[in-house]
Amino acid sequence: MRKQIIIGGLTGFSLTVLALTTGLLKPTVKLVALSSLGIIPVSIAVSESIHRKANRKVEKLTNSLSEAKAKVKQLEAVQEDNGKLSQSLKDLQFNLTNSQNALFHLEAEYKKLQSSYQIQSAHCEELQVKSKNLTSQLEEYEVTYSDELEREIKLGISEYTTKDREALKAKYRAILEEGEAIYQEALEVSEKYKAWAHEVAKRHVERKNYILGLTGEFNKRIGEAQGAWDTERGHLLTQIEALNEKVARLQQELAGDLIEPELLSCKFAIPGQIANELARLVWKQFSIPLSAKGAEQRSNGLIEIGYGYSASQSPSELVGLLNRHLDSLAKELGIHKITNVRKHDLSPLIVVGLRREPEVKEDTVKLLAGSPEEFIKYLKSHPWRYRLIAKPGTGKTPTTAVMVSQFLKTGMTLGNTGKGRKIPHSHVVVSCPDVMSSQKDTDYPLQPFLKYGDTTAANKSFQDVEKEWKYRKQNTQYACDISFLMVWDELDNTIKNSSNPKATGEYLVELLRQAHHTGMGWIVSGQSVMTSLIPGFKDDDRDLFTEIVIDTGKIRMYLEKYGKKLLPEYSVKKLLNSLTALEPYIEEQNSRIVDTARELRLALLLDAKSPKLFFLPNLDNAEFDYEAISNVSTKVSQYKGQNEPKSSDKHFGSFGSSKTVTDTEQAIGAKVSQVPFLTIGGNDQSSQKATCPHCGSAEVSQRKDKRYYCKSCKKRISASKIVWK
Repeated sequence: MRKQIIIGGLTGFSLTVLALTTGLLKPTVKLVALSSLGIIPVSIAVSESIHRKANRKVEKLTNSLSEAKAKVKQLEAVQEDNGKLSQSLKDLQFNLTNSQNALFHLEAEYKKLQSSYQIQSAHCEELQVKSKNLTSQLEEYEVTYSDELEREIKLGISEYTTKDREALKAKYRAILEEGEAIYQEALEVSEKYKAWAHEVAKRHVERKNYILGLTGEFNKRIGEAQGAWDTERGHLLTQIEALNEKVARLQQELAGDLIEPELLSCKFAIPGQIANELARLVWKQFSIPLSAKGAEQRSNGLIEIGYGYSASQSPSELVGLLNRHLDSLAKELGIHKITNVRKHDLSPLIVVGLRREPEVKEDTVKLLAGSPEEFIKYLKSHPWRYRLIAKPGTGKTPTTAVMVSQFLKTGMTLGNTGKGRKIPHSHVVVSCPDVMSSQKDTDYPLQPFLKYGDTTAANKSFQDVEKEWKYRKQNTQYACDISFLMVWDELDNTIKNSSNPKATGEYLVELLRQAHHTGMGWIVSGQSVMTSLIPGFKDDDRDLFTEIVIDTGKIRMYLEKYGKKLLPEYSVKKLLNSLTALEPYIEEQNSRIVDTARELRLALLLDAKSPKLFFLPNLDNAEFDYEAISNVSTKVSQYKGQNEPKSSDKHFGSFGSSKTVTDTEQAIGAKVSQVPFLTIGGNDQSSQKATCPHCGSAEVSQRKDKRYYCKSCKKRISASKIVWK
């Protein structure tokens, strides 16, 4: 029984605690319940309840007090604003009072001025009446006064004339009487003067003779003195001119100017003699005096001469003048070259650098650049994948002809190495889109291999190379017996003239990367130094070619603009130094050559290991065995006649057709339906337009003589040379 009570009590206790903790009862009830349970005393519970109610009331009062304080502050702010407004109102009332007083004063003044104005206007009217009266009186006075004045003047004139006439008559009589007396006296004096003049004439004759004799003697002495004076005067003038010249020289010297060339005391020293002779030449040709200060010959053969100049002479103008006449001065001196004329940086001198002989000797030239034979030897021992870069007319075509000639002599080996097996025959095909329209090359040196002679036909060459590559993959025996060399002259322009240059170039890159594994090689040429300027190509595609940059100007431009991006800095510096040393040698050698085709040309060969300089062979080194060329063409025809595939896929679309694939992915991957390609010269088709082979313009019209006229470049083109796109 006790256990049940305890359990029941514990159960009730637990329920009560649960109700309290879960908030099911009110706080007061909670306290009473807890106290009843003996957990909390009753006094503590009651005080806690009272304390909470008090806190709530205190919080309410605190909030009410804070609100009252805020309202008091607002009231104080409003009262302060009211005070300011009342003060402003008082000030405005005071100003208004002052304004009213001023207005009253102004009204009084206005009334005074109005009365004064009325008085003045009445007085003014009286004055106007008086003025009119005076004007009428004045007009009457003028009329009467003029008449009276005229009468008085006439009367006065008549009286004065009468009196003056009588006075003049009396005066005339007196003067006449006096004149007669003077006349008598003058007659007497004249008689006396005649007698005196006769005596004076005698004396004058005697004195005349004496004076003439004295004058002759005097003139004689004067003549002698004049001669002596002229002589002395001449001497004095000569001395004065000499002194003036000396003074002028002294003044010029004091001003820092030179009078005449100042030469070195060099005896037998050749640099000093050249310095003196050059100073004399400049004085003789340009009347400019120079002062030779010194001459020194350096170890590399360069002679440097320092010259002083007048203070009034501009050094920059003097340097410019001498630079314009370097060749003529060098010729007069009989030396190789005046290299430069410059102003010295630290002193008022100009420095002239010259060479008696060329800087580079034959032995040094051999060290700086390889010979034409070494150039050919290099080409033969490396893969036939070359790109020639040069300006027009600087030897791309002759160099290509020599390369083809030498390649045909040796033939291609597997990998172009000495250990590789030699391929018995070599087949060469050339594409030159400007042959038929160009008038420069009347005898094209690669004519035996020319298959594509205008722009339209050159575009077809890309598809033919693709077909050649696929044929070689399918017919391995053909690839083992006959190598294939494709020559693209002006590859840049050929791709640009295709209907989709970018797609054409991109697929050509993919083709070339695989074609060399089947015994194919290529030689391309163009003017662009950067590979990325060829449509569809990137800078990374340089590895498709061994690049050959021809001519010193093109080499220098390549090294200065692009060299440091592709070559080490020390290599670029060495090449520029070598180029600077070789240029005078090349100029001297070419100055002696009459035939421009035989001129000495330099090429930079961008080898994978290190760049190299070579002198190029000229066209005389190109020799072709036409019988062997014909035999190879026959063998190719025989092979392809027996093994011609029935169909083939074409990734290069119909160049010049409106159905050409435009996107790069389509140009590489899609199969375009076969459309007959145009032959050299092209033909008119319904989907094609005639374009100019010179400028690429489509503004072409056909004339009555069947020739075409280009409106853009104003050229007449024969029908066989027109390009159809």
